[in-house]
Amino acid sequence: MKICILMLAVGFGGGIGAVSRHLLSALLHGVLSVPEYVTIMIVNISGCFLIGLVFFILEGILKRDQQSQLSQSELSKELAAKGWWPEPDPTQPIIRDFKSDLRTEILAGFIITGILGGMTTFSLFSLISLNLEQGGNHLAMMINAFGSVTLGWLATYGGLLTGRKIILHYSESNH
Repeated sequence: MKICILMLAVGFGGGIGAVSRHLLSALLHGVLSVPEYVTIMIVNISGCFLIGLVFFILEGILKRDQQSQLSQSELSKELAAKGWWPEPDPTQPIIRDFKSDLRTEILAGFIITGILGGMTTFSLFSLISLNLEQGGNHLAMMINAFGSVTLGWLATYGGLLTGRKIILHYSESNH
């Protein structure tokens, strides 16, 4: 039953993400005449920021009472020092590590894998980059490749920092 619910969440989210990508692309390229490669880069960078933000918020709020991937991160030092996530318990049976919080898994599947996976367009980015290169638009290809990768990385990091700020604010108001 759990796998069916998760598959439905991912599929529904993917539909929302694909429609969002299409609408954003239509607006940027079709209405505002932004070049197609820049449109795809904007969609990808937005998705990167949102993935960082959503991941930190899901880990910071919904997995607060469990071990988090973020508990050992440099970004989480302040929260870890406040005892935001529990300390690892070496006596805890290993099976506990394999149990996941269902609501976090479903929300992550819906938002991260579904919506943001459906919204971001790495395969289209690759095709457009190849077409730009083969069409002799070397500068546009370099801007597209460098911009998407570098700005995508920075946007993901920015999303994590924003998520951290939200969780720190949340932790202040709940203590």
